[in-house]
Amino acid sequence: MEDIFVVKRCNKIIIHGRRAGEAGHPPPDAAVWYRIEDTRTRGFIGDGFDLEEDAQRECRQLNTRSQVTARQA
Repeated sequence: MEDIFVVKRCNKIIIHGRRAGEAGHPPPDAAVWYRIEDTRTRGFIGDGFDLEEDAQRECRQLNTRSQVTARQA
């Protein structure tokens, strides 16, 4: 059975603000974060994860629960 939930890597840009009177500010930082995607609806589950390991662990749990539910139906 194919997994319903998969981990998707997303780009994140962190923009640094500056206060009035400051001449310059640091450039934006490029970073990544991870979301769990439902392959049936293309929707996302939860708020996202900073670490890929956390997203993978949650994804495995969701897929395990969905397989148990499918077998009972």
